[in-house]
Amino acid sequence: MNGIGNALIILGKEQVKTMSGFEMRAQFYPLVTDLKRLKEEAAEGVPYPFLTEELLELSPKDYRQFCSALGQRYAFETDIPKEGYDTVYGAFHCSLVTAVSEKEAILLTRVAAQMFGAYLPDKTLLDLTRVPKKQVTLEACHNSEIRIGHPDAVR
Repeated sequence: MNGIGNALIILGKEQVKTMSGFEMRAQFYPLVTDLKRLKEEAAEGVPYPFLTEELLELSPKDYRQFCSALGQRYAFETDIPKEGYDTVYGAFHCSLVTAVSEKEAILLTRVAAQMFGAYLPDKTLLDLTRVPKKQVTLEACHNSEIRIGHPDAVR
């Protein structure tokens, strides 16, 4: 259901049936220093619908490092949709950043060159079968057009 679409309901080990009409939502917030702070800040926000445009997979070690340093700029962020908010449908177009071994993930999107993130505690709720997947690393980003952090923050 890459955000909006079908859901497969699983009870125990038994697959029950695919249901449709579910709209996934997440609480987005301008990217902050680390995952703990993102969870705290976004918890106060309003949940918005989202569509997963791509799956960016990090190694488990890189994912842990990424979660502890969200405020850094990484080269893979240039792949994130440039206009991340669809005003017609009121949904964010996102990249899902995770590691294969992780259940959780971070949704990243960009609005007016500002990066926003949302914590997703269980990526298995999403049907990612048709979502393009890309292996990425934490190579540093040198694109000055990508801004990280709250727009009011003084750097």
